[in-house]
Amino acid sequence: MPTQTSGSRGIGRTPGTARRTVLLTGASGVVGRALLPRLRDFDVVCLVHRSPVAGPDVTAVPGDIAEPMFGLAEQAYAELAARVDAVIHCAAVTDFNRTDGSLEATNVTGTGHVTAFAAAAGAVLYHVSTAFVDTTADGGRGRTAVGYAASKSAAEQVVRSSGVPHVILRPSVVIGDSGTGEIAAFQGLHQVVAGLFAGIVPMIPFDPGWPIDFVPADVVADSIACVVENRVSAGEFWISAGEAALSLDEGFAVAVEFAHGLGVGIDMPRFVPPEMFDRLIGPVFLDALPGKIRRNVLRMLEFFTTYLQSGQTKPSSLDQLVALGARPLPDQRESLRASLRYWAAQNGYAPAGTETEKAA
Repeated sequence: MPTQTSGSRGIGRTPGTARRTVLLTGASGVVGRALLPRLRDFDVVCLVHRSPVAGPDVTAVPGDIAEPMFGLAEQAYAELAARVDAVIHCAAVTDFNRTDGSLEATNVTGTGHVTAFAAAAGAVLYHVSTAFVDTTADGGRGRTAVGYAASKSAAEQVVRSSGVPHVILRPSVVIGDSGTGEIAAFQGLHQVVAGLFAGIVPMIPFDPGWPIDFVPADVVADSIACVVENRVSAGEFWISAGEAALSLDEGFAVAVEFAHGLGVGIDMPRFVPPEMFDRLIGPVFLDALPGKIRRNVLRMLEFFTTYLQSGQTKPSSLDQLVALGARPLPDQRESLRASLRYWAAQNGYAPAGTETEKAA
C-alpha cells in the first residue's frame, strides 16, 4: 500500500492577494461538478470535452486531454498556459468495463498531456486519483476492475515521474452531497440500492463486519479546494473515511430502514461466507436468474469485490486536511440517508402515504 503522507512540507503562501487561475479537467464529472462551485475564490478555466459547464468566474475551453496539447492550436495552448497558476486534474474514465483502449488513452496518456501542460504553465498539479488504486482481483470476481485500477496506478506514476510539483489526492467511494444527496451521476453504490429495492439482493457473499468506505461529494470537493487554497505543492492525501467507515451490515441496515420509511418492504440481506457462495450457492443462484437480473447482480458483486478489499481499512488523511481548514467528515449514516433520499426522489419514490410521481 502506498505511503500515507500529509504533504505538509509543501505548504506555503505566495505573497499578494491577486486571484489565481485554475485549470480544471473533468468539471462535469462527479468530483468536478461538486468542486466547481467550491472554487469560488479562483478564476476557473474548464477544459471541456463533451458536457458543457458554466458558473460565475468560469470559462470553458473546448479540448481533449487524450490529444497532445489538448487538441488546441499552438498559440491557444501557449496563451492558456500563460494564464494558469494551478491545475486540478479530475478527468478520467471510470467505467470498469471499457475494452476499447479509452482507459489508457484518457487515464494514462491523458494524464501525461496534463502534466506536460502543468510544466508549460509552471503550475502545481493536483491529481485526483482513487483510494482503490491497488485493487486486485479476488478469485473470479474483481477482474474488470483491475484494468481501471492499473490505469489509475499508471497515471500516478506518470505524475510522479514528470518532475512537475504535484499533489496526489485519493478519494474513496464518492456518494452524494452530505446535506442534499445531490450527485452528478449515480454510482455503483446507488446501483446496489436499486437492486435492494428491487428485491434482487437476498444475500451478500461478504463478511458483514467489513468496512464500506465512502465520502460525500462535498467533503471531497472541500478537501481538494482546501489543499489548493493553501498552496500545498507536494504530498499524498487519502480522502477516505478510514476508521470512521460504516461496516457493511451497518450500511445495509440504514438502507433497509430507509426503504421501510418509504413503504418499501424489503428484508435485510443474508450475509454468507464468500467461499460458500462461490462454491455452493452462486452457481445455482445466478444460473436461475433471468439474464438482465443476473447481469445486474454480477455488477453489484463486482462493486463489492472492488470496494470492500477483503476487509481492509483505508488510510485517511482527513485529520491533516481538517488541520488545513477542510471540513470534518459528517456523520456517515446521515450522509448515506441524504444520498438515499436523493436517489429515491429521482426514481419516483416518496414517503409512505404520499403520492409518488416519476421524476423527469
